[in-house]
Amino acid sequence: MNKSIRAKEACKYLVCALLITGAEACDKAGFSYDNIVDNGATQYIVVDSVTMNMNTVFLDSIPTSYQSLALVGNHTDPIFGTVSASSYWRVKAYNGATIPDLASYDSLVMIMRPNKTGMYGDTAAVQDVSVYRVTEKIDTRITNGYLYSYDKFATETTPLGSKQFKIRPSIDTLIRIKLDDVLGADLYAKCKAKSQTVTDQIQFADYLKGLSIQPGANSKLVSSFRGDDSLTMRLYYHQNSGEKLTTTIDFPVYNASLQFNHIDVTRPSGSPLAGLSSTNKTLASTSADNRTFAQPLTNLITRVDMPYLKNISQLHKFFKVMRATLTVRPEKQTYQYPYNLPGKLTLCEINSTNTITDSLISPSTGGVQTGNLVIDYAYNLNTAYTYDITNYCIAQMSAVDANIRGLALIQPRNTGFTRFDRVVLGDRKNKFNNIEIKIYYLQYE
Repeated sequence: MNKSIRAKEACKYLVCALLITGAEACDKAGFSYDNIVDNGATQYIVVDSVTMNMNTVFLDSIPTSYQSLALVGNHTDPIFGTVSASSYWRVKAYNGATIPDLASYDSLVMIMRPNKTGMYGDTAAVQDVSVYRVTEKIDTRITNGYLYSYDKFATETTPLGSKQFKIRPSIDTLIRIKLDDVLGADLYAKCKAKSQTVTDQIQFADYLKGLSIQPGANSKLVSSFRGDDSLTMRLYYHQNSGEKLTTTIDFPVYNASLQFNHIDVTRPSGSPLAGLSSTNKTLASTSADNRTFAQPLTNLITRVDMPYLKNISQLHKFFKVMRATLTVRPEKQTYQYPYNLPGKLTLCEINSTNTITDSLISPSTGGVQTGNLVIDYAYNLNTAYTYDITNYCIAQMSAVDANIRGLALIQPRNTGFTRFDRVVLGDRKNKFNNIEIKIYYLQYE
C-alpha cells in the first residue's frame, strides 16, 4: 500500500482511534501532541500546544500623512489611556480670480466635513475644537517624505476661532467655525489686489504657514473629518451693486503629504502599558494579566513568537505539515460600545528588530489574511480572528536562525493609521479568551 493511501486511511480512522484507544502522549521541548496511528507506517498528528510567547510591542514611528483625514479631540479610554489628537496642514494659495471693485468683505470660516465612521468615544459627547495659525514651516523634516504621529509644529497661542458642538455622524455633513476677522480682512485685501503674497504658493506659505485644528479643554471625543480639499478656509464677500450677491473664496488643503495628525497619549496610572516607550519597547503578556494590546495610532501592536516550532520537524526523518491554523481571541468585555474591534487584523511577519517584513498570504485565496472576524455577541467567549499559517510554519521549520520571523497582529494601514479601533488579546493562559494553534502533519517511515 503506498503512502498516500495509508495517509487517507489514517485520516479516515482518526475519530475512531480517538474514541476507542484515546491519544498517546509524546513530548518534545516546547510542545506536546496527540498521536493517532494506523496499522501501517503513516501517523496523522495534531499539535495544539506549541509554546507561544506573546508581547505588546511599541512602534517608534506611525506615519499619519497621505491619509486625507483629519483627527481632532480628546478621549479617555479606561484600558489604553487618554488620547489627544490634532491635525496640521498647509493651505493652498488664492487662484487669482478678479474681485469686483464694489465688493466688500463679510467673514472668514473654517469648513470641516465629518466622516460617518472613525469616531473614538461616545458620539453624544461634546466636541470642543479650536483653529490655530501655524507659525513654523510645515515640512517632512526627513528624507522619506512622511510626517508622523509624533510630529508637531508651533502655532499662535490664541486661536483664530473656536466652537463647542455635538456631532451627529449620520446627519451632520458640515461643521463651520467662525475665524478671526483681522486675518479675514487682510486676506481679502490681498486677494482683491491680486498680491503675489496670496497668489504665489511659495510666498503664500511664508504669509500663512499653515493651519491646525486642536481640541479644547471640554473635548470628550476624537472626531474624524475629511482631510482632502473639502477641509477649507472659506472667505465670504458680497457685491454691493444692485441685489446683494454673496461669493466665496476657498483656501483648501495644499499637498496631501503635508497634512497629518499629531497624537499624544497618556497611559492609565498603574497600567502595565505605562512602561512602554521608545526605550522600553516590549511588554510580555505574562506581565499584563495574560493579555496583549494593539492600537497602532498609539504605537501598539501584538507580537507572537513560537521559539520551539522547529523542534516538531526533528521528531521524525520523514515529515510533512498538512495544515496549520492560528486563532486569536479578543478578551471579553473589552469591545463594548463605544469601543469597536478592528474589522480586519492583518497577520504579518516581523523580525528581531520589530520591523514588519511582509503580510501572510492565504494559501486558498492568495490574498492578505485579515482574520475573518467572527463576533460572539451572546457570551463574548468565541469571538475570534482565524488565520492559515501553514506556509509560515513550513518556512520557519526549515529556516536558519538569521531568517526566523515572529508574527505580528496589526490593523491594515488604511484603518490602523486613521482610526483608534483597538483590541485586547488573550495569551495561552488567559482564563477566558486564549490564543490557539493547531498543526496537522503526517509522519511516516
